[in-house]
Amino acid sequence: MSGAPTAPAEADRGQPNGKPTGKPTDGWTMLLPPGWARFPTGEGRARELDAAIEQVVARALPDSMPRDRAEPYRHMLRDELRKTLAESQEAGTGAVYLPTEPMDGVLVPATIAEVELVSDVGQDPLRVVTSVLSGGYEQSDPAEVDGRPAVRVVQTKHNMRRGPDWPVVSTRQVLYVVSRDEAAGEWLVLSFSTLWNSEKTELLAEALVLFFDALMTTFRWAGPGTRILNLPERSVPGSA
Repeated sequence: MSGAPTAPAEADRGQPNGKPTGKPTDGWTMLLPPGWARFPTGEGRARELDAAIEQVVARALPDSMPRDRAEPYRHMLRDELRKTLAESQEAGTGAVYLPTEPMDGVLVPATIAEVELVSDVGQDPLRVVTSVLSGGYEQSDPAEVDGRPAVRVVQTKHNMRRGPDWPVVSTRQVLYVVSRDEAAGEWLVLSFSTLWNSEKTELLAEALVLFFDALMTTFRWAGPGTRILNLPERSVPGSA
């Protein structure tokens, strides 16, 4: 692997005549279900991240709640979000998707991350996957993401513990590694993670993997020259 995660591409750069420049794969969009939010965590996007956090905080508590009661909860939520996103920022992740509301009273144990990579020109997708994952993976399948070649891989780990005060859990990671530009060696990695610690929560984790695969069917490139078709109205931009 040559190179490191890059900052999100700018899809709206223009020439002096006002016409956009760049490639169709410079931007992307996909359906984001209710209860989820996208947090830009890439370098130079602190202002966008602050705005995304404030949107979530504003929705979390009703406007009717007295300010003196609401502010401590808002402050706590801001701190928790920043702690959760700090590790992704340090790792160079371009954006993180998090469930911000319970689903039927249950907190959704899942995250999605975007990472942009630059590799050697003509690199095989599975070699790129190997460079991304720290361990082995039990499943790999060729895929196509809005017309671009990709590979989907699954990695499962058991007996994982985040810290001394956390329970032992199993985790499943599903990655789509998508070729954005063969000549430039540009790749987009969309990484989904979920966890469980019982038979009941394992069933939820399996359902969440299906959810992520369904979400990926709504992925569309949205850079210069593209016409986004067949995508529901509720979508989120993949890059600025």
